[in-house]
Amino acid sequence: MNINAHQKLDYRITHQFDGLTISDGEFQRLLDIASWNGHVPTFTRRGRGSWESLNEPIALKDDPSVTFHAAKLKGVGLWNPILPGDAEYSNKLHDDAGNDPVPPLTDLLEYLVTYPHFGISNEGEYKYAYSSPSPIGGIVHERAHREFWSAERLVRHGVPTIAPLAVIEYGGNLSFQGQPMGAVLTLSPGSASYRISEILFGAGMARGSDPAFDAHYDGIREALGVEGDPDDERVRLTVICKLAREAGKLLHDFSLAELYRYSGDWGNFVYSVESKRLFLIDLDSVQDINHLPPTAKAMQSWRDLASAIYRMVGKLGYPTALGKYTIDNLMEFDPIAAKIAGYFPDVPEAEIRAISRRLWGYFIPHMALLTKHRDDILGGWDGDRRKSYKMDHDLFYILALTLLRPLFERSAVGRKYPSDITDDEMWGKAERFLGNRFQYFAWLMGRYDI
Repeated sequence: MNINAHQKLDYRITHQFDGLTISDGEFQRLLDIASWNGHVPTFTRRGRGSWESLNEPIALKDDPSVTFHAAKLKGVGLWNPILPGDAEYSNKLHDDAGNDPVPPLTDLLEYLVTYPHFGISNEGEYKYAYSSPSPIGGIVHERAHREFWSAERLVRHGVPTIAPLAVIEYGGNLSFQGQPMGAVLTLSPGSASYRISEILFGAGMARGSDPAFDAHYDGIREALGVEGDPDDERVRLTVICKLAREAGKLLHDFSLAELYRYSGDWGNFVYSVESKRLFLIDLDSVQDINHLPPTAKAMQSWRDLASAIYRMVGKLGYPTALGKYTIDNLMEFDPIAAKIAGYFPDVPEAEIRAISRRLWGYFIPHMALLTKHRDDILGGWDGDRRKSYKMDHDLFYILALTLLRPLFERSAVGRKYPSDITDDEMWGKAERFLGNRFQYFAWLMGRYDI
C-alpha cells in the first residue's frame, strides 16, 4: 500500500504512563505508526487495532521481571479484508471491504447498537442493554482513555494484562457524534497477536491452515505441559480446560481490582508463551465498580463470570467448530467446570460439576441441532438464520447467575461485594424478566426432576 495515499493524522498526547522502561525513540516510532506518519499500521486481524513488534525490550520500572514484547494500537484504522475462514460467518464491518487498511473512519458500526445484550440495572433487576455507538475502524477518545485507565489499575493490582502506554486524541475532522476520536497504545506481555479463540473454534480446527498459529499453539501446549496430537479432540480439550481455569482466575482477580464489565469472549484473552500465562487484552468497555450501589456491585461481578461461561460455550456451536466436539468428551473434560473452578478454587469438584451439568443441559440440544444442519450452515446460511437455532443468551445468563450465586457467598469476591439476595429473590427476578419462558427456566433448574 502506498502510504502517500493518506496524509498523516494530527494528534496530541493526552495521557502517558510513566512506569515503563521505554526509550524516547521507540515511543515516537509507535506514535508515528498510530498517526500514519510514514508507516502503515500492521493489522493482523480484521478490525480497528494494529499489532506492532517492538524494536527493544520494555519492562515495568517497578518490576523488571514483567516484560513486554509487542504493542497493541487500538483505534488507528480499519482492516476489513475479504478472507476465507471464520470471518465469513461474522458480522460485516463495512460495505466497502478491501484488502488494504485505511485510517479511522467515522461511519457508525451499526450492528453493535442494535443487538440486545443481557444487562443488570442498578436496582439489581435483569434488563436488555445496548452498546454505545462506535465508529468503524476507530474509537472515541473517552473509550481509548478507559482502556488506558483500566490497564493501569490492573497493572497496579498485579493482574496479567496489557500495560498502558499512551492515549492520543486525533485532530482535524476525526470526530464521531460530537466526540473527538483517538487511539490507545498498550503493550503486550506476549509477542504473538493470536487470541485463544483460535484454539476453541478458529485456526486450531484446521492445522496447516495457518503455520504461524500452529507454531504458537505448539508453544502454548508446551508451556501448559500438554503432549499429544494437536488435531486430537482430547488434546485440544485438555488445553481448553487449562486455559479456561486460568481465565476463571483472571476474572476473579479482575473483580477484586474493583472493576466490572469485562467481555470474557475467548477473543479477548491472549496467551503469552514468554511469560507462560494468560492475560486480558480488551478493556475499553470496563467500568469502575465503585460507582454502583451495593446490590449492583455484587450482581455485576457475578455477571462477568456468567458472561465468560456463555461466550465460551456458545462458540462450540460456531460454524467452524460444528462436528469438532463430541458430547462424551465435553462431559468428561468439562470446560465449564474448569472455568468455574478457576474462579472458585476451594469449592468441591462435585458441587461445581452439578452446576456445569445444568448449563450443559441447556446448551447441548442447541449444539446438536446446529450440528445436524452443519453442511447447510457451512454452505451459506446467513447469520440471522443461524441465530434462530441458538439458545437464548439471556436465559443462559439467568440460569448461570442463579446457579452460581451460592458460590459467591463463600468467595473473596463475595466477601468484597456482599449481597443478601436469596434463592427466592433470584427466582423472582427470573420470573419478572422471562415472562412466559419462566417455566422453561424452572425446568432447566430441576424443578420437575424425578
